[in-house]
Amino acid sequence: MKSFLKFILFVLVLSMALAGLYNLVRDRRPGDGPSPGAKNAGAYTPADKPHLDPGTLGTLEVLDREYTALAESVVPSVVSITTSRTVRMQVLDPFEMFFGRRSGRLAEQKQNSLGSGAIVSKEGHILTNNHVIDSMDEITVLLSDGRSFPAKLIGTDPETDIAVLKINADGLRALPLGDSDSVKVGQLVFAVGNPFGLEESVTQGIISAIGRRTMSDSANEYLQTDTAINPGNSGGPLVNLRGEIVGVNNHIFSQSGGYQGIGFAIPSNVARRVMEGVISQGRVVKGYLGIIMQPLTADMAAHFGLKDTSGALVADIVSGSPAEQAGLQVGDVIRELNGKKIKDIADVRRRVQQIPVGEEVRLEIIRKGKELTLGTMISEMPAGPLTANPGVPRMPGTPAPAADTNNPLTGISVRDLTPEIVAQENLPANIRGVQVVQIDPRSPAAQVLRPGDVIEEIERQAVPNIAAFRDVVAKLDPSRRIMLFLCRKGARSFVMINP
Repeated sequence: MKSFLKFILFVLVLSMALAGLYNLVRDRRPGDGPSPGAKNAGAYTPADKPHLDPGTLGTLEVLDREYTALAESVVPSVVSITTSRTVRMQVLDPFEMFFGRRSGRLAEQKQNSLGSGAIVSKEGHILTNNHVIDSMDEITVLLSDGRSFPAKLIGTDPETDIAVLKINADGLRALPLGDSDSVKVGQLVFAVGNPFGLEESVTQGIISAIGRRTMSDSANEYLQTDTAINPGNSGGPLVNLRGEIVGVNNHIFSQSGGYQGIGFAIPSNVARRVMEGVISQGRVVKGYLGIIMQPLTADMAAHFGLKDTSGALVADIVSGSPAEQAGLQVGDVIRELNGKKIKDIADVRRRVQQIPVGEEVRLEIIRKGKELTLGTMISEMPAGPLTANPGVPRMPGTPAPAADTNNPLTGISVRDLTPEIVAQENLPANIRGVQVVQIDPRSPAAQVLRPGDVIEEIERQAVPNIAAFRDVVAKLDPSRRIMLFLCRKGARSFVMINP
């Protein structure tokens, strides 16, 4: 007992010593001012006015009021979107370590996510991103006045990442959709949304670039902006100085996961087309031309006598399509669409899909070195994959000799097509050519061709049978690249073979 009391006394003495030492060191720290209760603190004379002449701030004060008025007019039309879904997860069973795997049981867990949106009609239609509500069971919309409503999903377009919701509420203020085609690099824009759950956040920046592609197969050419966009801003509006929606905030470029000055918004004209189709017809209506295209490489451009690779090479025409009615042909290079230059096949596809059904389209093409203008009416894109022109089969059925001439096609064996081969291999019914049977691995063609390929043209000359194939091959320059038009597993394309 005495030892215990001694120990308690020792602890108390040590604690008092440490406390005294701490107070001593604290009082002697350099740079410390007098304590709050000390006297003689010195004089204190605050500034009574700014150093700038208010008369020189007229423009800035007007701009400040305009920014504030813009934010106040836009914020009531921007909503926060909360989504949730129920997922089932396997419950860890500790007895499995001792008794082996048992039947186990599933536990349900709710997953939540945040996004933004903009009210675009007084009836309660809301524009947002498809990825905000995709695969979610419940969608809740929170208004700026604190009211909360369950939302109904009207329709989506995953390709453009646009979704349309609807709520039943009174006193809604809608934002107008502006013309994104008139947006210029450098103009001021504002992003409003729900980043990280911080509702009604407003950020300001400029349009950094237009027509930006962030994915090669994207259905959108995005507006790039340095306006701060963060997780939770997705689906919110990007507005101009007039308070019009010019873009729907979509994603960011970031190596940290947060804002780094590069954000992307879906142009409002794309969102408008999707929204109007979903609301009026219950589906997304897309324009359709009916062509199967392939990229124009540098080798192909040189072969066609073109100075650059801008444009799209027509590889096939769909039967009964607007392209067929316009007179487009395989091998045509589309260079302009409605007076605007074409970058590549994605550019053609995107522009055609955005043209209203029934509207006329004008195509500027290059055909065998000549410039031509063709016109046709855009129709609605049909459901299902594109299929080539069925045509009428006309194919002899002869044996399969080899090509032995000294040129890039040396070392390949071909055979004539027969109706049986066409049917068996599910080839286009209008196909005319020779089928590759065997390829010498030392042949230049071995890097491009495969057994089963059907060669329809060599240097833009048809080779419907072996005799025609031999005639054309015999005249080839062995030192030059050659262009083939072939069909592989039903898909047609142009290819280049080096000597």
